[in-house]
Amino acid sequence: MTTNSTENTVAIIGMSGRFPGANHIDEYWSNLKSGKETITLLTEECLRQAGVNEETLLHPRYVKAAPLMKDIDKFDYPFFGMNKREAELLDPQHRMLLMCAWEALEDAGCVADTYEGLISVFAGCGFNNYLVNEILARRAEFSEEELQMVLQTNSNDYLSTRISYKLNLRGTSVTVQTACSTSLVAVHYACQSLLMYQSDMALAGGASLRIPSIEGYKYQEGGIFSPDGHCRAFDAEANGTIFGSGSGMIALKRLEDALADNDHIYALIKGSAVNNDGATKVGYTAPSIEGQRRVIAEALMMADIDARSIGYLEAHGTGTALGDPIEIAALQEAFGDVGGLRQYCAIGSVKTNMGHLNAASGIAGLIKTALMLYYKQLPPSLHFNTPSPVIPFIESPFYVNTVLQDWEAPADYPRRAGVSSFGIGGTNAHLVLEEAPAPSVKRGRCSEQALLLSARTHTALDNMIVALHDHLQRHPDTSLEDAAYTLQLGRKVFSHRYAAVTASDGSLKWSSRAVCKQPQPKVVMMFPGPGSHYPEMAAGLYDTYPLFQYWTDQCIAILQRHSTDGSSDWKGLLSGSARKQGSVLEQTAVIQPLVFVVEYALARCLMEWGLEPHAMIGHGLGEYVAACIAGVMTLEDALAIVVKRGAMMQQSPSGVMIAVAASFDQVSSYIDAGMHLSASNSPESCTFAGEAEVMSRLMSKLDAANIGYAKLSAAHAFHSPLMTQAASQLEIELSKYNLQAPTIPYVSNVTGNYVTSEQAKDIHYWSSHMSSPVKFSEGILALAKTKEPVIWLEVGPGKVLSQLLSQHKNVEIKGNVVQMMRHPTEEETDLGALLTGLSMCWLLGAEIQWEKLYGDKPRKAALPTYAFEQFSCWINDRYERLREGNHPAQSSSAVDQPVDDAISERTHLSAAYVPPQDDLQAHLVEIWEQVLGFSPIGIKDNFFELGGHSLLATQLISRLRNLLPHIEIQFERVFVYPTIEEIAGQIELQMIEHLERTCQ
Repeated sequence: MTTNSTENTVAIIGMSGRFPGANHIDEYWSNLKSGKETITLLTEECLRQAGVNEETLLHPRYVKAAPLMKDIDKFDYPFFGMNKREAELLDPQHRMLLMCAWEALEDAGCVADTYEGLISVFAGCGFNNYLVNEILARRAEFSEEELQMVLQTNSNDYLSTRISYKLNLRGTSVTVQTACSTSLVAVHYACQSLLMYQSDMALAGGASLRIPSIEGYKYQEGGIFSPDGHCRAFDAEANGTIFGSGSGMIALKRLEDALADNDHIYALIKGSAVNNDGATKVGYTAPSIEGQRRVIAEALMMADIDARSIGYLEAHGTGTALGDPIEIAALQEAFGDVGGLRQYCAIGSVKTNMGHLNAASGIAGLIKTALMLYYKQLPPSLHFNTPSPVIPFIESPFYVNTVLQDWEAPADYPRRAGVSSFGIGGTNAHLVLEEAPAPSVKRGRCSEQALLLSARTHTALDNMIVALHDHLQRHPDTSLEDAAYTLQLGRKVFSHRYAAVTASDGSLKWSSRAVCKQPQPKVVMMFPGPGSHYPEMAAGLYDTYPLFQYWTDQCIAILQRHSTDGSSDWKGLLSGSARKQGSVLEQTAVIQPLVFVVEYALARCLMEWGLEPHAMIGHGLGEYVAACIAGVMTLEDALAIVVKRGAMMQQSPSGVMIAVAASFDQVSSYIDAGMHLSASNSPESCTFAGEAEVMSRLMSKLDAANIGYAKLSAAHAFHSPLMTQAASQLEIELSKYNLQAPTIPYVSNVTGNYVTSEQAKDIHYWSSHMSSPVKFSEGILALAKTKEPVIWLEVGPGKVLSQLLSQHKNVEIKGNVVQMMRHPTEEETDLGALLTGLSMCWLLGAEIQWEKLYGDKPRKAALPTYAFEQFSCWINDRYERLREGNHPAQSSSAVDQPVDDAISERTHLSAAYVPPQDDLQAHLVEIWEQVLGFSPIGIKDNFFELGGHSLLATQLISRLRNLLPHIEIQFERVFVYPTIEEIAGQIELQMIEHLERTCQ
């Protein structure tokens, strides 16, 4: 898009909605396009269970219908750092918008904690029926402190600011209240904030809950309510609407920023306007043609578009005899002269599907329209059979769309739509929308990807895994690269983690899950020597990752300068042509530099991607890689040394090496002169080297003793006295180089302990390294002395070092051993092995810089959002009783069991449940459970982990003083001693002091 076309345009990049019959956006769209009405006809039995009296039920004008939103009592209060009592007191409208705000941000692929810009909130909600019908009805049960909390949890003043606080949003935070138009007005002001650069991103929306929700209403002729529970917008029989519950939130960005960030865009907002009718109408609650005309005309002007380009109009459409004709008249006047065009613009109203959602009606219509532009379809407006006789549709630009149809693209301009919302009191809002620009590149599902999910609890993670699988099944065209990128960077990371790696065809080839209790564990890099190398090793990484290619090319350029004859095709040896040069790969002078290159390039990539080593260890040649990474040698010097070293070793006397499946102590009795220990690998493995005839005798002895061994492919007796001459030559060569002290700790093969600065700089150390046995096992034990969690990372071809590490039974590894390259016999790709390794590190707590793995930044994808736990948070047990009654209007999910609730609600706590041990602790438990609204509470549970805060601490202290009037308990004590066990100990001390004073 050109700069001019992006100016003054806002992109909708995230959406969340909970509406009657739809708990999420996909379900909402499914209902809309199928023409489903989500108004529930209530049975008399269900209404009786809900508390409707017989007189009301039998009234002839009592309409037994309601647009019900599922599970309005449910709220994942631990997720938002609340205790259950606070959640029960909190206005459910606020709860719904909190969850919608989180979901909208996730749908936008945004993590608020790491977002560098300002995120603002503009939101509003309807009248607080929960306060009136549920809380104030039980006012006598509340303490004075709880009544103070009631004010804080039920005032609309705190709606937006609570969202900003709980989600860590630092932009403008404003609550908007304009009755029915609230949520669309909120969107307008969010757009203004963005276009004036007061915000970098904005959340906007609204909620309205009808409480009690399970009840009908009495129809009054001439009133706003429908006589039969259906909304018939623009129809000849239109005679009223029906009110229901809903909540919605959208995430917005300036279009130029959304394009730069490769955001997923649902639709564009080209222009918006808000005004008020003023006094030029028949009454305060009446609509005004002039007010509506002006707001629509102004929005069109702000969008700078011709009304003839509008292909759909989402009307306010309440289905009232007064409101519908006025709205169409205002639209006709606002559209003005359209050149004689008739009935080219479809019109509809979502209220025909689910009734009037009051303060949430505008956001419901906006989300519907954005989805229409996104999917390029026109869903039907329901209950339209005969046009209203007072609406001249035939002479207007409008027609009511009654069937699902494709929205054909106009020839000269993009698909465009308008959305209206008008509030009682005269505040009107209108938005002009346009379809999102087509992505420049269509991404497919052609490469392997790492898909990551995380949650606060295992049950939430289970649900998220299922939701992602179902989504990918329903949307097979989803780019897995986009999906992987979004999940890696567009979701906050929690402790319960799941990772899956997909094959190039999109199938799942590896998955695992873990609970990460210690983020950012230490990383130990392990570098193997030659032996597990193979043709084309890391060729897939070279082809995929520019960073790996960069370091490999840097190394190869150095190798070319230091090769003896300069004729080796180093790059070819790492690529597909390596198979044609199999014999070359058996030469020590060739394979040692190649292994170094691969391991060094991979280590540099891993460090750039977030896996900085805390310590390192190499095996043979691998110590040179560790030394180079640690700064002992420059890359130029290290490669020059490795080239010379490899050539010298190749020219040394021939020999044989065997790997023995036993420790040195177990085979020492079979060792004769000339049989040299070459490597101490593990308590179960060692390597011997020597001349062929001598080693033949050793193998015969091992056969007789039934001790397993394997003859290695090496043609020389490495790390044995047979390397003495080569070591002397190397020492002379090393004198040319300036060696430095290591900047990263690593373990010596020679000593089996951390290398010292003196050793690292000593050329004799490096020459003796060639002829001394590799003390790998001792080195592992030295590294294992750390008390912190460790990821043991094998950085090189194969899994040899990982296998050796696993043989150290006394080393606490607990599955924390990760390989980054495939074994030569594995049916795995280089890319798949690397992604699996990185995913395993992430599962273990490493913070991978996933964005650095991508060359061209992928687009963010619309994917399922967090699966909130479903805890019932109602001031009484109304909804639990209704579920037990199994009435047809409510969720068909299983009845929550108190014991199960108690177990599941403790999943976010770090301490196991410990019951009170004496009467004092039992009294304290009772007080804590009353204040926090949570049960069971153990004596080791942390007050603040349970959702406590300073206001609740005040309540707690007040109740403690009532329980123990002679004991002075300071407010600060709760912060210093946050568990019942600790505070009980302090109280007991004060009780002893009190007794001592009274006895004096």
